[in-house]
Amino acid sequence: MTRLAILVAVAAIAVFGVPAAHAASRTVTIVDDPRLLAALDAKGFGFAGIFGAGGKDDLKTLYDAAPAYHAIIDIVAADVAALRAEMKAGGRPLYEVTDGNVGRIIDMRWLKTNAARFRLVGVVNRLDRRDFAELGKEPGCGEVRFVYRLAYSFKKSGKVLASRLPFNFNAVYRVAADADGGCTGAAGRWTPQLDEAVDAGWLTGGPLEKPSLSFKQLELNAQVVRFPSGQETEFGGQAAYLMRIFIIDGAAVSEKPLENTPDTARIAEDAQLKAKLADYVRANAAAVDLGVYEIPDEFLAKKVISWSTFGSARQANHPFTPLIDPEEFADLDYSKFSLARTPEALVERLDNGACQGCHQAGSTAGFHFIGLDDATTSPLNRIEVGISPHFHAEIPRREAWLQATVEGREPNRFRPLSFAPPAAWKETGEVAYAPAETAMPCLVPEDAARFGNSWQCGSGTICTPIATASGVRTKLAQCLLPKDSPAMFSGHPCLTGTIASNAAQPFDDRYKITGQFAAFAPAISRTAYTCRPPKIGVPGGFAYRGCDAKDLAFSAFKAGRPMPSEICGLVGGKKFDICVATNNFDQCLGGAVNRGNRSACSAEHFCREDYMCQSLPSDTPGAAKVKGIGFCSPTYFLFQMRIDNHATPWANTARASMSAGFGAAEEE
Repeated sequence: MTRLAILVAVAAIAVFGVPAAHAASRTVTIVDDPRLLAALDAKGFGFAGIFGAGGKDDLKTLYDAAPAYHAIIDIVAADVAALRAEMKAGGRPLYEVTDGNVGRIIDMRWLKTNAARFRLVGVVNRLDRRDFAELGKEPGCGEVRFVYRLAYSFKKSGKVLASRLPFNFNAVYRVAADADGGCTGAAGRWTPQLDEAVDAGWLTGGPLEKPSLSFKQLELNAQVVRFPSGQETEFGGQAAYLMRIFIIDGAAVSEKPLENTPDTARIAEDAQLKAKLADYVRANAAAVDLGVYEIPDEFLAKKVISWSTFGSARQANHPFTPLIDPEEFADLDYSKFSLARTPEALVERLDNGACQGCHQAGSTAGFHFIGLDDATTSPLNRIEVGISPHFHAEIPRREAWLQATVEGREPNRFRPLSFAPPAAWKETGEVAYAPAETAMPCLVPEDAARFGNSWQCGSGTICTPIATASGVRTKLAQCLLPKDSPAMFSGHPCLTGTIASNAAQPFDDRYKITGQFAAFAPAISRTAYTCRPPKIGVPGGFAYRGCDAKDLAFSAFKAGRPMPSEICGLVGGKKFDICVATNNFDQCLGGAVNRGNRSACSAEHFCREDYMCQSLPSDTPGAAKVKGIGFCSPTYFLFQMRIDNHATPWANTARASMSAGFGAAEEE
């Protein structure tokens, strides 16, 4: 559902928890309406414009005509080739197209074909990034970010095939200061007057007026490798995401260090550099605790790989933990800090502030901004919510920052952990967290004790550890129902496990199921919940009850009442796997899915880690009754969230095996 960026700290909630229409005077924090973004794209904010290219914007034209884009893709190709060689040496070969149940790697032809382009999927107001600009003594009033996502469209056998792929570029622009050097006017331009509509004209004549923006950098976050659930039978699948930053100066491209993200391997081999990093942390511990700090470039990586599944628990996404001994900071006065109460919490704060730490905790499939689908996307490949739980929780903080700036007050510069729930940001400086919703992240008591001003689980749930990983102190935990709760619902986790971390080769991390704590029915039925295993593509297990006649009619959804926990959505099955095996995208989406209960979700109620909110097709019987509500699917059930098994504009000689995809139970 579209949010058009006019989001508030505590949104007015209408039927089933879906946001009501927002007043026109609310501050704009994101723009995500596909029609409005298409208008901005046409008004000079398209991806090709970053490279000074006009005319056609397909990627073959851009690769051939724009030297900077060509150079960036060549760098990415080298990164992908290096990762492929590393995995092959580690016993994990990768294939662009395969007839085996093995690892998949991005086909670089997608970045050079005339069938694809980078579509503008979001504009994000980040004037609050002024806090970081001030650290480097940069002038201006923070940033505006334009998010572009890889999308294709082409005809095959007389049909148009179109989808997006999990490959994002984020174009970052500096925002000019007011004439007096302040930012009151710059911040105020993001709030429309009561008689103003938030349209392309208002944006381009106001907050996106080109003379006020100057290009800073191009950031990359892209899925480049995926292991299917049939291969990763206990993880339920894995994926790897490449993260980079590029500086563009005409035709020249340079690689920029990633913000606050250490080059772990290089530092680990250099005792002097490692000691120097510890000295930096000690001298800047208060800033690290606040969440506004800038680690010097000499410590930073220029590229990293983030990893899912269970990304928030993976050692590879905790890059400071193997570098820093908390005992080195035992003598700091933690009573003065807002977040960290112990040395271990200070290191966790650093981990969470690194690129891979932030993008794998409180994220959706390694991203914080995915964007909504345009009209070309198949009804069975559409997402209902285009942002992550972290992004959702960030909106009230950013609004409070903007409001303080407009009013000439000092904003609260504190940044919560990326997996924290939304909070009320008071003018007094207090931060009051809302209780975390069911299946949202939490800190178990022994972890919470290390942090100040934590949050509690709501809705009668208990903070329950789902996964622990060797080499990582903080457990992956979620707010879950007590054992044998009568409120059980489809999609609730049902398994716990441990991860044996492989620091040198994270793709060889091994997950082992250690126990079951919910959904004990021995078989699928329409009355009791059984625990579906990860091997069918459901990480952490999945409580499941088949849809009965009332579920199919959405009978539990009633006007004026809270949204039920489960909804009769779409599931995979044997037909789905077979059509994936034929690589016939259109046929797969058009006739090979079944109905089954899933967790309900909306723009205010998010899915648990490794799941995302998928839209019900509008022609589903009774769908109008649940407009604005989706269902939680394992991330890689959606074609647009995987790099593999898409139909291609070029010929492929091999096909995926039947068990290569989501692989939901045949009985479903």
